Amino acid sequence: MSGPLASPREMTWLWREHPRGFLHEFLLIVVGLGFLVSPEPLWSDIFYAGILPLFLYETAKGRGVPPLRTWPPVLGLGVALIAWFSVGILTHATDWHEAGSACFWLWNMLNTTVYVLVLTDALMTRPDFRERLMQVLIAAATLNAIIAFARLPFHMQREWEGNVLRMEGWAETKHQILGATIMGAVLLMAQAEALRTGQRRYWLAGLTVLAFIVLTGSRGPLLAVGAASLVLFGLQRPKVLLVPAAASVAMAGLAWFSPTSLPARMIREQLGRGDSHRLRIWHEAWDAIGQAFWVGHGPSYKLSVPGESFPHNLLLSTWLYAGVIGVALLGAYLACVLGNVLAPRNRARRPLGLALVVHTLLSAMTDFGQVIKGPSPMWYMFWLTTLVAACPVARLQPDKTFRPTSQGCTR
Repeated sequence: MSGPLASPREMTWLWREHPRGFLHEFLLIVVGLGFLVSPEPLWSDIFYAGILPLFLYETAKGRGVPPLRTWPPVLGLGVALIAWFSVGILTHATDWHEAGSACFWLWNMLNTTVYVLVLTDALMTRPDFRERLMQVLIAAATLNAIIAFARLPFHMQREWEGNVLRMEGWAETKHQILGATIMGAVLLMAQAEALRTGQRRYWLAGLTVLAFIVLTGSRGPLLAVGAASLVLFGLQRPKVLLVPAAASVAMAGLAWFSPTSLPARMIREQLGRGDSHRLRIWHEAWDAIGQAFWVGHGPSYKLSVPGESFPHNLLLSTWLYAGVIGVALLGAYLACVLGNVLAPRNRARRPLGLALVVHTLLSAMTDFGQVIKGPSPMWYMFWLTTLVAACPVARLQPDKTFRPTSQGCTR
């Protein structure tokens, strides 16, 4: 492919001659549209009408995904983690009302499984897919931030919550915290590309995305991306580590010496928000976990904390919904991800991979919910980041590149 997205001509040829490759290319489009298409149900419908039926058809023909024996451990553990949620779902489906909820969550499981399979297959079999995916994410996230900035003056009153400025995003980044977490992963990719290529467009994209995160007023994601950026710069370009450090010092100095400035005001407002009831939520979640320790309550369970229905923590959420066995599978999956990132064969990709893992784990401690929900922001915040970090490259025989010729497209 000549760019991050296939041309219409290439997509037409793939549709006719290589449906599995078409799935990979269409997934790139769907990932990008998640930043641009609003309202959100339209983005989900694109996945339902496009990728899902083609995947099921190709799988029925034996061509949808690689054979089970070729799956890397990270894919097997990821699918096992998703599949285990079915136990909690079916265990609690004891009447017609709960049966409807069970169907809803089984549908979520199916969609998330298909997404994970297609994404992993593309990363493993297409040597150029990882880089093209990052290009799509950086471009789409930058446009998403620009849309949010352009809307802000027209929705200023709505954006202020109790005199605290918390800008909403657009499409899948509309929720301030989840949107900032998604943007944080893209910021790390833009920084990695800027350090690798030295191109200013990546620095500009990174600054745009960083401004988005700051304006959402989301403290957890900002701290997570700050820590992950230190890991990235420290591993990839230690001398350049002085840049984010100097920027942080300059921001702190501006807030200290100019107490009436906007940065100083924003810092005071964020500190004044307290812990956002997280300690109370976690205590309530832990009490509920003891009531269904092994298999969990199922993903439809809701906490009794007013206005807070889930634990806002990946570990507690998984334990609450899927029990201690689900936690064990989650731990095994994350351990496999980290093992792949640290493997000698991945030395060149290690800085970004480790930064993405750090960012995901830190963000997960304050805001993550059900890993099986989808299409949803979890596809960007958890599955995409961990699989981009950990998927082995060219473990399977790589597909040959597609290129148009005077006679059509050849492989």
